[in-house]
Amino acid sequence: MTTLEVWKTFEPDNYYKTFLDSNKRPDGRRLLKFRPVVVKVGTVSTAEGSATVRFGHTTVVCGVKAEIATPTLNNPHQGFVVPNVELHPCCSPNFTSGLPGVQAMELSQFIQSVLTSAGVLDLADLCVVPSKYSWCLYCDVVCINYDGNVYDAALVAVMAALQDVKLPKLTYDEENDKATVALERTLPLNIKSRPISSTFTLYSDTVQLADPTAEDESQGSGVTTVVVREDGSLCYLHKPGGRAVPTTTLDSLVLLAAKRVKKINEVIAKAGQEVD
Repeated sequence: MTTLEVWKTFEPDNYYKTFLDSNKRPDGRRLLKFRPVVVKVGTVSTAEGSATVRFGHTTVVCGVKAEIATPTLNNPHQGFVVPNVELHPCCSPNFTSGLPGVQAMELSQFIQSVLTSAGVLDLADLCVVPSKYSWCLYCDVVCINYDGNVYDAALVAVMAALQDVKLPKLTYDEENDKATVALERTLPLNIKSRPISSTFTLYSDTVQLADPTAEDESQGSGVTTVVVREDGSLCYLHKPGGRAVPTTTLDSLVLLAAKRVKKINEVIAKAGQEVD
């Protein structure tokens, strides 16, 4: 074990603070620098759409599976989008096997809230026959390797997978009350909005860390996730407790997030073109 490793093991707080005092982190990044993002689509052949996303060492896979469902009585002209996130012990010792943990459930709800608030899909587009047949899109997200900031990685994976979706044509014979599904998947989704999130760990009132690693998260005192649309407008803010964020600081984080949206959407679009 090297001297640095010994120092990190026995005095992790002082070890980490020494880097911050030099305006950098143990992985070499400046405080507000994001990790490189890698997106590959079509990585799950059995899904209607899929994507694998890497933020540094954090790796997430999303597969979208489409099933025919019956619309609800309250919304007979709408289909469904159901995100589900799984965080297994194989990706990090912080997670346990069995029923979904609190973080997995919070992340599933976060994705659902973003899809709804940003208007990513018009659920009416998923309805084939009102009150009878609609599409239900199950967005299954699995973290393969966890090194912090799974929120941003999961949302990018879901957005990339949705843009990769091809649905089969469903026709309805009203006379015989029968639905027929084509064998080929040819119909893309009509994506109406492409939001991107940016997560920051709050270390102090004056120090924020963009795109935190697992180590950054353990040293911080709370996180804030800012979700921005393509036009730079704020559409969702996730702040699950922790240190309060001053208004001026929050404004600066929103500006940083807005600058990043176009770049990440270009990465997703390029990954889609490579598959086509």
